[in-house]
Amino acid sequence: MEYTFQEMPDMDKTGERKVYPKAIHCSRIQNDFFMGGLSHRTTYGVGTIEGVVNELTEELDAYLTNGHSVKVDGLGTFNIALGMKDGREAETLKEAGDRYDTNGVYIKTINFIPDQRWLYRLRRRTELHKVGEVKALHPHRNTLEERRQMVLEYLDHHPYITVRVYMHLAYVPHTRACKELKQFATEPDGCIRSSGSGCHKVYVKCPPKAYNLPKVE
Repeated sequence: MEYTFQEMPDMDKTGERKVYPKAIHCSRIQNDFFMGGLSHRTTYGVGTIEGVVNELTEELDAYLTNGHSVKVDGLGTFNIALGMKDGREAETLKEAGDRYDTNGVYIKTINFIPDQRWLYRLRRRTELHKVGEVKALHPHRNTLEERRQMVLEYLDHHPYITVRVYMHLAYVPHTRACKELKQFATEPDGCIRSSGSGCHKVYVKCPPKAYNLPKVE
């Protein structure tokens, strides 16, 4: 798993530069793909697994809505977190038909605390690799050509690059990262091409071109 460092704002005006690690998520695994993987690893069909998941959430609802927290061994603990509505949230809640009381208190989210055994297992299995330099709050704006070269250098040491990794390398937002990688991959004489589609789309380095050399007599 790859990560980068993000600079934090100096809220206390101490002049000290603080950074924190931030995971780079290369893609989002969709439900159908995830359920299919579970089905292949077990003797249960996709429909059976989805049915169990639905029953699990229904059972959680029954306890959470009555003020309980719920612990599922091997997974974690669930509990409700409350919030106070503001003007925008009030309109959103009203349109969605969600409930809140006369004080404007409503269920904001569900907190999840992972089971420590699961967390320990993830730590043992995951190899962490740092990508790029510290992402500054006001990074230097390099040129498009410099960003292209940055991608090529990254691909010298990695089999592919994703949009999210490029975002952290080049300090550009998601939309711009998608546009620039697509541009690099469609250039006639470019050294980068795309592979896959949707959330599985990545960009790889083209193999060296074969040149027609003159025959030696």
